[in-house]
Amino acid sequence: MKDKKEKKEKKSGAKGGKLKRVEIILSAAVDEDFADGFKKKGIGAHFTKISGVTGAGFSNPKLGDAVWPQLNEMLLVYCDKDEAKKIVELVNEVREKYPTEGVACFVSKAAVR
Repeated sequence: MKDKKEKKEKKSGAKGGKLKRVEIILSAAVDEDFADGFKKKGIGAHFTKISGVTGAGFSNPKLGDAVWPQLNEMLLVYCDKDEAKKIVELVNEVREKYPTEGVACFVSKAAVR
C-alpha cells in the first residue's frame, strides 16, 4: 500500500500527499504579470490556463460583449503547500499593483485519483 501512495505523491509532485489546488481567476489585462511572476519566483511551472472566461465578481464584469468587453483568464495549478503559499503571495502582489482589475484566488485540498 505504501508504495502505491508514494508513487501517487511522486507523480503529483506533492510532498507528503499534501496536494493543493490553486485556482486563480484574473483579468486578461494582468495575465502577463502572472506569467512573469511565475517565472521570476520559479513557481507555477505546471498549470492549466483557460482563456476567454466570462463572469462578474467584485470588480467590473468581464463578459466579452459590447457593454463589458474585457475577458478573464483562469489558471489552475496543482502543487504542494509551499508552492501554493508562494502563488498566493504573487496574487497579493498583483492585487496591490492593480487594485481595480479583479483577481480571485482559491486554494483547496486536492487528490490524485
